[in-house]
Amino acid sequence: MIEVRNLTKHYGDKIAVNDISFTVEDGEILGFLGPNGAGKSTTMNMLTGYISSTSGTALINGIDILDDPIKAKANIGYLPEIPPLYIDMTVKSYLNFIFDLKKCKLPRKAHLSDICELCKVTDVKDRIIKHLSKGYKQRVGLAQALIGNPPVLVLDEPTVGLDPKQIIEIRNLIKKLGRTHTVILSSHILSEIQAVCDRVIIINKGEIAADDTADNLSKKISADHRLIVR
Repeated sequence: MIEVRNLTKHYGDKIAVNDISFTVEDGEILGFLGPNGAGKSTTMNMLTGYISSTSGTALINGIDILDDPIKAKANIGYLPEIPPLYIDMTVKSYLNFIFDLKKCKLPRKAHLSDICELCKVTDVKDRIIKHLSKGYKQRVGLAQALIGNPPVLVLDEPTVGLDPKQIIEIRNLIKKLGRTHTVILSSHILSEIQAVCDRVIIINKGEIAADDTADNLSKKISADHRLIVR
């Protein structure tokens, strides 16, 4: 479970995230929805320990990300908006490098083979990453997040820049991962969130504006914007 209490982030006089609190249950797929600059990525960066909070607490399976970052991060697979790829490496060598970096104890060959199959990158595992399409690069980024089989996945704008076919493929993969992982993903597009998530938190100007199921929020937004023609 993820528990966030009064999380706040200041950049000088600017408040990027303002005193937000929420929980995410095991096996839940939660979507962060909001415009660019709303505070979604900042919140994710604090949850993953990429940046520290100004105040507040983020607990990953009961472990404070600031008090014990190494132990907390062992529970997290993180895909930033720009995948952290070494583009001059082959897919196979890159995933082996991440396996070593994470000090993964699982059987190397079988584990990486399973991940490549799940993310559908087996057919490009010997290709250099910089020669891959954006869709395949996104899949390789997701594959690195899955190494070590972390219980929590944090995916920042996982479908940004992809074509419609690639978007559907990534959506289906995220839904499949949601059966065995707790997933947090972000988007600024309601349909993206609605297609995948069990629950949605709308973030605007660093604050939580709404927290509900995707269907309930969609109905409310539709009702608020209905035009009556006489």
